Amino acid sequence: MRSSVKLTASVLCFAMALAGCATMRYPKAYKVAGEEFKEFKELDDDRALKLVALIYNFKAEAWEDGTARSIALEEYLKLLIKRKSKYIRDSGVFAMKYEKADISGWGDDDLIKLYDILEPKTDAYYIDSAPELTEIENTKRIVYLTALNSIAKELRNREGKKTAFSIVGNVLLTAISVALSMI
Repeated sequence: MRSSVKLTASVLCFAMALAGCATMRYPKAYKVAGEEFKEFKELDDDRALKLVALIYNFKAEAWEDGTARSIALEEYLKLLIKRKSKYIRDSGVFAMKYEKADISGWGDDDLIKLYDILEPKTDAYYIDSAPELTEIENTKRIVYLTALNSIAKELRNREGKKTAFSIVGNVLLTAISVALSMI
């Protein structure tokens, strides 16, 4: 049990460092249609749709690639919905069929395993190399970084919930102890 907690804590620390330094919330360099953009919000609707199409057409070589692709698709579709553009709504992008990856139902060990498998794949596409990457290579980088960020966020949320439950449990235990001492 303790080794699992230590492993989770070390992965969380590494994930927070990676999320803070390399990805922020999402990758910070998008190469679409031969141009590089710093942020997703800088992409016009056509390029944003093209990026989602590139992610959708990402070739999964193993199960973890397919899972990372699904996670990235879900994240970028959420960003497209926030644009509230009639052009994007009418594009049919939200009718795409793909296998969804609901990582909120996964166990901590499974999330850590996926993170450990994806992290070396991400290293091949470090952020400084973005200008030299092709559009397809940059799409791989975006898929892997987005998946790692989502996994790290899910693990942080779980740690926060565990901490909150622990605090609530301690408060209840104290309240019960006080109540019993008054009897």
